[in-house]
Amino acid sequence: MPTYRYEARDKKGQLHQGTMTAPDPWQVTKRLQDEGLYVIRIREQPPPTLLTAIRTPPKPMAVFFRHLYNTYRAGVSLSESLRLFAETERSPLRRVAAHSAQRISEGVALSQALRETGYPFPIFVLPLIEAGERGGQLERVFLHLADHFEREAQMEQEFKRHTIFAKAYGGCAILAMLLVMGIGSSLGAEIPLVASIKGVLKLIAALIAFWLLWRILSINRWTAHYIDMFWLHLPLLAAPWQKLMAARFTRTLALLYATGVEPSTSVELAAQATGSPFVMKAAEQLTPHLKRGEKFLTVVKQMPFLPPIVQQMLAVGEQSGNIDESLNKAAEFLESEAQTGFKVYPVITGFALYGFIMLLLVYLVFQGLGAIASFYRGLP
Repeated sequence: MPTYRYEARDKKGQLHQGTMTAPDPWQVTKRLQDEGLYVIRIREQPPPTLLTAIRTPPKPMAVFFRHLYNTYRAGVSLSESLRLFAETERSPLRRVAAHSAQRISEGVALSQALRETGYPFPIFVLPLIEAGERGGQLERVFLHLADHFEREAQMEQEFKRHTIFAKAYGGCAILAMLLVMGIGSSLGAEIPLVASIKGVLKLIAALIAFWLLWRILSINRWTAHYIDMFWLHLPLLAAPWQKLMAARFTRTLALLYATGVEPSTSVELAAQATGSPFVMKAAEQLTPHLKRGEKFLTVVKQMPFLPPIVQQMLAVGEQSGNIDESLNKAAEFLESEAQTGFKVYPVITGFALYGFIMLLLVYLVFQGLGAIASFYRGLP
């Protein structure tokens, strides 16, 4: 689904800028008009390129929202909290905080101030903050976002920690092969080992090219849905990801329900929080049912990868009147199961890299021994 950048003014003439994901520009105009804004300009953002494929790191955002939560809870004003962050933290979000502090002191809402900075927040962050402002739940939104990005940062650190040595060994092996190739080229002789090394390096280059192609297809709006669908349906490997998607969807849905956001918008934003194009597409197809007045539980049950526990907790929450509390309990259970499954991923990846490097080295050693044996057999 394309993303549009808009400019609009409210009844006081104040300028509002930001981005919105929608099927077409008419939907953007309608949503803005529903918010009491007069549209000035709408333009579609170009699709992401390889240079914009780098995901916004979660750690700076975790620190940012944890700071906002702690200071807001302590009674510090938002403008002062953001000013302190800009002055004391060495973070990519320093300029964001400084600009937002100035704009909030001028009477602009936090969500609007953050939009004006153009910082590439994940798609669900700013609508969630706006919902918290409307429902008086900003503290809870800050806590939710801080926890969300801290969990993502922890997962990244675990993966890096378990694969760092395998990556280092792989880099050293490539450097050694390049060194041997350089020595062979300087001798000016056709050495069989050098030819074998060239073949291995071509294989490594092909694997890197395949990975880059996968990344490009996974961010292209025409193919991302299918790549994500393929990945989430892989046997065994996709199980932790499915539980993580369900946990993110459930926890965000609980927060939005507590802030009083309408059901159709809640489902869309909760799907965006998963970061999965496949789940977002499913939510986009289901929201018209909610707008027609169909039962919330009946529609949410049709979301992909929602395990029975979420459906059961939704039913219990509807009966008890505590849907948000029931959903949070389901999310905690799913996050625990997902984290258990993810602990195996870095270990498997590390062993796979080690195994690949060892196979290459064994192959090259045998090629070298064969070359030495051929040399001695050729002696008189």
